[in-house]
Amino acid sequence: MRVWLTRTEPGATRQAGALAKHGFDVLKAPALGIEPLQATAPDERFDVAVFVSEHAVSCAAANGWGGGPAMPVGTATARALRALGVKPGWPPQDNAQAVVETLAPSPPARTLIVKGIGGRTTLQDWLTAQGRTAVEWDVYRRIRLDPAISGEDIDAIVTGSGDGLRVVEQLWFAERRDARVALLVPSERVADLAKAMGFERVVVTHGAGSSAVVEALLKLREGGCGSD
Repeated sequence: MRVWLTRTEPGATRQAGALAKHGFDVLKAPALGIEPLQATAPDERFDVAVFVSEHAVSCAAANGWGGGPAMPVGTATARALRALGVKPGWPPQDNAQAVVETLAPSPPARTLIVKGIGGRTTLQDWLTAQGRTAVEWDVYRRIRLDPAISGEDIDAIVTGSGDGLRVVEQLWFAERRDARVALLVPSERVADLAKAMGFERVVVTHGAGSSAVVEALLKLREGGCGSD
């Protein structure tokens, strides 16, 4: 099975290695790149800093983040925090909704959300509705890469976000590719977006981590997946 990995680096390289160990033929061609921003860390105290990605960790450190209680979204984000010498105060969360559910019993008074420009506002909206303060710190932006996929045989596509999926959609259908390609997405929200775009075979992996993606691809391969 030929798998197109579209997620950003360094996650794409790690995931490509994990898939190769299971015998998948990997086309590593990220749809998005990451551009760090110069953004001074807020000069305030927070009860928790929520890091939405490993990019948020590295870019925050480059901008002088001084540490403190930290909640990671994703296992790679947790690893990035530990690499800085910061022990996460909570287990890795799957997504923003999981963060809300974890914090719901005792919503923090002041939360710093470390992220890239744009993205969902699930956590921010919930904190505001609870009468709490949510401060966004944008430390990077996503840039479109337009990878070349012409002439490539692709049986499955792995996407890591809605932003990446939008690039995939444009590239895929511009070449009049088959809408029945297996498309792996990290959440139900992205699945709904993919179906609205016209993709017909959408698989939700419930997270963008390698273990979840490998498990989903193994099931697809066992069930038979090829280019029709």
